[in-house]
Amino acid sequence: MKLHLHLITLLAGLLVWGLPISTTYADDSDSTAQVSKKKKKSKKDKKKDAEGDEAPAAESVVGAKLKGNTFFNNTNPNLNAEYFIFLKSASWCGPCNMEMPNVAKAYEQMKQSGKVELILLSHDQTEDKAQAFLKKYNATFAGLMKGASIPTLPPSNGIPNATIMKADGTVIQSGHGSIIQGWKEKTIGKYAIIGDDGEPRVGKAVKKMKFTNGKPSTKADFYIYLYAPDLESAPDSAISQLAGSQKDLKKAKVEVIFIADAKTPAHISKYLKSKKAKFPGIQKSDDAVAELPGIGDLGATPQFWMVTQSGAAALSGGAELASEWQEVVKANQ
Repeated sequence: MKLHLHLITLLAGLLVWGLPISTTYADDSDSTAQVSKKKKKSKKDKKKDAEGDEAPAAESVVGAKLKGNTFFNNTNPNLNAEYFIFLKSASWCGPCNMEMPNVAKAYEQMKQSGKVELILLSHDQTEDKAQAFLKKYNATFAGLMKGASIPTLPPSNGIPNATIMKADGTVIQSGHGSIIQGWKEKTIGKYAIIGDDGEPRVGKAVKKMKFTNGKPSTKADFYIYLYAPDLESAPDSAISQLAGSQKDLKKAKVEVIFIADAKTPAHISKYLKSKKAKFPGIQKSDDAVAELPGIGDLGATPQFWMVTQSGAAALSGGAELASEWQEVVKANQ
């Protein structure tokens, strides 16, 4: 009987001592699984987590100040914008009328960015005249009359005058209304892409086009349109520069399309080969050229456009911009 009691006591002790050991192993197993799960999640949601760690945007002091106003053209400006531009202008002002077509055009891009808002501060005597001024140029930005409740602006000697500021009220630049043309560089950045929705419109367009000197990829991330009115005025330095970067262009998934007015496609091909340029060319007279997503006016001087696969503008201007294509890629990686 005593022996049996000793055995029972011994077994009970072993069980008691064994329980923590079993529990510990179970906990370790769960912990390992949780760590593994966390590692897996961190890889999958690395970008999302990084975005979540970003500091919250500063309170829009400008937006709050504008809330109490009634805009005479019944518009609803983006009061949560990151940047604001205030334009002092009027219908009776000659220079203001000269600037307005460019301002109206620039605003369409600002609106697409979702980060920049433009407000007209009209110096007209009545709201009707101010509203007619905006309608004349198909300007869709919001309008306020002089004296409205707005943030304090630097003094100006005349109109047109523009002030570019951050949402917290910090003034970036103030001066003649023409500074609005540099709005992108002064706010969201020179190489920022506006209005990209990821649709491969350019790829679909080039698939139907007839090129000389090869055919562009339909699955590039970026497309460069390099235009010359004719081969005699072709931007040799830009073409040579791009020709020398062909390996880097391919690696970055950037396709170059050369557009020119020439006697025949063969003349374009011969010209490109003389520059050791392996990118395709096409006649300006080809009707499909005007349908290339993101291309601008084919004027009398060489032009450069760099767009995304959807045709969203990344960079546009003179042929000298060809040297900046890598900056666009880096800024949007």
